[in-house]
Amino acid sequence: MTLRSKITMLVIVTFGLFIFCVYASLHYSLDQQFEEKQIFIKNSATGRYENLALTMPFLEEQHLHLVGRKSIYYGAILILCSGLIFSFLLPMILEKILFRRLYSLIRSIVYITKTQDLSSTLCVSGTDEIAILAGEMNEMLLALSNEKMLRQQALQEVQELNKNLEERVQEKAVQLQKQMYTDQLTTTPNRLQLNEDMKDAEQPHLAIINVEQFRTINEFYGYQAGDDLLLELAERLIKLIEPYHYKLYRLAGDEYAILANEGNEKKFSDWMLNIHNVIEKVPFKIHGHSSYLFVTIGIAITKDKPLEKAQMALEYARQYCLPLKVYHDDLPMKETHRNNLHWIHEVQDAIQEDRVMVYYQPIMNTLTFEISKYEVLVRLLGRDGQVISPGTFLPIIKKTKLYPRLTEVVLEKSFTHFADKDVDFSINLSAADILDHGVQELIGELLEDSCIAKRVTFEFVESEEFKNPEDLSFFIKKIKAFGAKIAIDDFGSGYSNFAYILNMGAHYIKIDGSLISEIGTNPAMVAIVESIVYFAKQLDIRTIAEYVSSESIFLEAKRIGLDYVQGYYIGKPSPILVEENKFCYVRLGIS
Repeated sequence: MTLRSKITMLVIVTFGLFIFCVYASLHYSLDQQFEEKQIFIKNSATGRYENLALTMPFLEEQHLHLVGRKSIYYGAILILCSGLIFSFLLPMILEKILFRRLYSLIRSIVYITKTQDLSSTLCVSGTDEIAILAGEMNEMLLALSNEKMLRQQALQEVQELNKNLEERVQEKAVQLQKQMYTDQLTTTPNRLQLNEDMKDAEQPHLAIINVEQFRTINEFYGYQAGDDLLLELAERLIKLIEPYHYKLYRLAGDEYAILANEGNEKKFSDWMLNIHNVIEKVPFKIHGHSSYLFVTIGIAITKDKPLEKAQMALEYARQYCLPLKVYHDDLPMKETHRNNLHWIHEVQDAIQEDRVMVYYQPIMNTLTFEISKYEVLVRLLGRDGQVISPGTFLPIIKKTKLYPRLTEVVLEKSFTHFADKDVDFSINLSAADILDHGVQELIGELLEDSCIAKRVTFEFVESEEFKNPEDLSFFIKKIKAFGAKIAIDDFGSGYSNFAYILNMGAHYIKIDGSLISEIGTNPAMVAIVESIVYFAKQLDIRTIAEYVSSESIFLEAKRIGLDYVQGYYIGKPSPILVEENKFCYVRLGIS
């Protein structure tokens, strides 16, 4: 039975009971009225009182007003009593039928809300709306309980996953830390670990061992053979130092380091000399063949920058072909390092402060005696206003990554200077420049954006080593596509390879000053220069003589047939160009 049916039935029953009570009360009142209106008369014969039955009409006539008052009075009392009774009974009945079950439902909901116990159920029997509501809520609780269980399972899985990830991250961190401080090839500690260990050493004794000509071994036998050789050397060194509790490190490539925390200089240096002799006297196996290694050792016994000072001692020993050298403050290499660092910082500052200057040296045509082109040369302007020549800093900067940045400055200033001038100019490039992406990109932009690409010549030093000739070939094709020209600089300074000229497709050959400076006095040099000029003419390549410093050299160069001459006799490098070639005409006595 539904809740509506129960309430409807309850109302009907209550109303019926109420009507019944009203009827009963009225009936009772009338009965009382008839009983009260019976008249008793005394019988004279017997002396007793007898009831005299009166008829209704008589009653109505005689006692109507009395009956009305009493019936209303008793009826009101009965109605009031029945109302009071039902006013107490109805809430109890409603509570029994409706509110008690509803309160039970509410209490269960409050309990579940407070305890968050979704596994509980609402126990409400029946088929009415409350029972249906309880059933719906039980289904909802079940769904929530299942969802909570799923969430708990998911949370547990996430927690387990996080725990596993944390463990893996910790393991990975340990591995990475180990890898960071361990050489991957030999599994010995590396340079980073050496730096950490030297901090804890009270009096570090450090030796750096360098394998000479190791690059040759790699190129001849292959890199795998080179790795095997380094592994075998590490194993031998570990066995040699094991009794002394020294520690071996691999610094980089072909260098190892040995660190001792105590001892005296002589004992340590003698022991390292013994290691040197053992390494060089015992052969190593490379592809089944016995091969001997040659090593050089640099030692530093100091708490102040031991690695840097050991490296200085090593460089000194290599420079003077010594097996071993111990660092001392009077070592000449210290001054060399200081000088190198000075010029590196000086060039860095000059680039940032725009103190890089561009000079131009004239190149004269031997047929027309006109200045037909210029070579661009770099200078630095010191803070004191003095001009610094490239021989002071350029050999140092060429060994650093700063050199391509210096080239970029020279390129930009050169293209800007010659943008509005009808004359050719040439710029020197090194292997480092060609391999540098920034320099390549800048050259491409300058050639593409300017209208002077056909007046530019890029000079490459013939003796410079290009590890990958394909990089040079690609670069040459790229700049030739813009109309730029190629020149081989310092040709004849070393091993002159004529095939190199053919492969490059050069437009000019600049013959090195070491040959030109002697053509006025040395017939052998004349013969060499003549052969180069003859070869170039056969290939339709123009020749330029460098270091023409006197009239005799100039006249001999012209006689041999060189197309252009360059040198102090023609004109010194200057920040301005020669005005209308008047200088050369006057200098050479040409009218």
